[in-house]
Amino acid sequence: KLVIQLEGHTDNLGSMSKNMELSQERVDAVKEYLNDKKVSKSRVKTKAFGGTKPISKDKTPEARNLNRRVEIRILSE
Repeated sequence: KLVIQLEGHTDNLGSMSKNMELSQERVDAVKEYLNDKKVSKSRVKTKAFGGTKPISKDKTPEARNLNRRVEIRILSE
């Protein structure tokens, strides 16, 4: 019965529109994986943030890797 939201993020390189598109593709891929594992699509919401919510603002390759992620937020139990 758990409802989750997948939140996609990118680093800050490239255009804002491309990063939004990439972060949406990331959450869509995770949602598809969960659906393949029999998690109902209606229980999985998605939201793309692009590079707007970085974990790190450093300009190192390691920091950029941290910012490329999908986070899971529990919306309701």
